[in-house]
Amino acid sequence: MSESVPKAILYVWPTSVWSTVPRLCLMEKGYSSDEYITKFVDIGKGENFAPSYLRINHYGTIPTLVVPTLETTSAEVETRYRSLKDTVTICDFLDRSRNATSKLERPAPALQPATIEGKSLSDQIINLVHKSDVDPNFLNMSASDKAELHKKALARPGKILRDRKAAFAMYIAEAKEQAGDSGAPSFEGKIVAFLVEKSEANDAMYGLYFGKDNDEQLEVFFNLCRSTWKEKLPAALNELEAAIKGPYTLGDQISLSDLHLVSWLTRVVSVAGGEPTVAGIAELEKRLEGYRLGPKLRTFYQAWTERESFKEILVPANVDFLKFSGYLDKNPALGRDRMTRG
Repeated sequence: MSESVPKAILYVWPTSVWSTVPRLCLMEKGYSSDEYITKFVDIGKGENFAPSYLRINHYGTIPTLVVPTLETTSAEVETRYRSLKDTVTICDFLDRSRNATSKLERPAPALQPATIEGKSLSDQIINLVHKSDVDPNFLNMSASDKAELHKKALARPGKILRDRKAAFAMYIAEAKEQAGDSGAPSFEGKIVAFLVEKSEANDAMYGLYFGKDNDEQLEVFFNLCRSTWKEKLPAALNELEAAIKGPYTLGDQISLSDLHLVSWLTRVVSVAGGEPTVAGIAELEKRLEGYRLGPKLRTFYQAWTERESFKEILVPANVDFLKFSGYLDKNPALGRDRMTRG
């Protein structure tokens, strides 16, 4: 790729569940690493809430893809960029930017569904795995009783809450300084309000993890966590089992909905302590107290574990997640296998 052509910038974090979706898309579509720039945003430390990042994505989420606008890609004009702020929009853009008719060295088949029926099913699957009540990030922070909560407070989830608490204090002070004392509405003022709101949400979870025992609040939290694992997650898996065609979500070829589903399912398996292999499903079923994953989802996962993009992206992302979460200690051979992969 010519050095004079401005490149897109993808903001991700290696172990972020939703960051893996556009990374899978890039690989499946045949993009090479010299066609875009990757920048890391450490969400564990709350870097996604830095005022500088909020100017790129005011939601404070990752991934974000910043792309040069078509009319400003020539050397004669100043390059202007626009931000794509969610996995669906990013992958739609990446798919449309390279397809089987592209006049490029590495054209790739479209991942967009070819029919209205396929688009409807694809949207259904994507919306389902992005529902807040089956969010892998919440599952990772969940606890069913005081013993599990105490264990997580001493492990990675507790560290994330502590690091983010410190980050919010720093970023709120920085944003207030930038906003000044004029009192007039400003973008900087909106950043302050946004950060205060997010800080309060973090403080609420921090209070559950590290505050003085409040049995009533803790029981509400524990009941929510139990219902998520025992009811909401099995219900979502049943709905997915009924929806997908097999072996992939829409049939014999992968599509955009596959990228979302496999990233979500692999992380759910990892949160349950399972490795990113078909064998890891057993840990999820154990965590779900005997629930059995359906045959279509099992076949779907098997098919994906054999793809190079799964091995290159989802295996490292989830092995590192398991390592940071302490699960890797239970299976050190998995870590050795990861290192031999390079």
